[in-house]
Amino acid sequence: MLHSTITSKGQTTIPGEIRKALGIKSGDTLTYKIEKGHVTFRVHPGLMALKGVLADGKFKNKSLSFAQIRKKAAEAARREWEKRNG
Repeated sequence: MLHSTITSKGQTTIPGEIRKALGIKSGDTLTYKIEKGHVTFRVHPGLMALKGVLADGKFKNKSLSFAQIRKKAAEAARREWEKRNG
């Protein structure tokens, strides 16, 4: 069984095997849920997961509104999440 130690500041290192299995990268955010004495967490990709999302050739030399950019970023984040979580 894998384990980690909590520091005096309440910090810990997630073992590499777990990070690799869950696709956790630097800059990702974890959210926690406590249920009946157990904790579950979800991984939310950080901003780096969106790198290049608008670099697709079909958007080259086109002006996009903020709403369009936000929609494309949300779609890319959803694809990245699905890729990581099956």
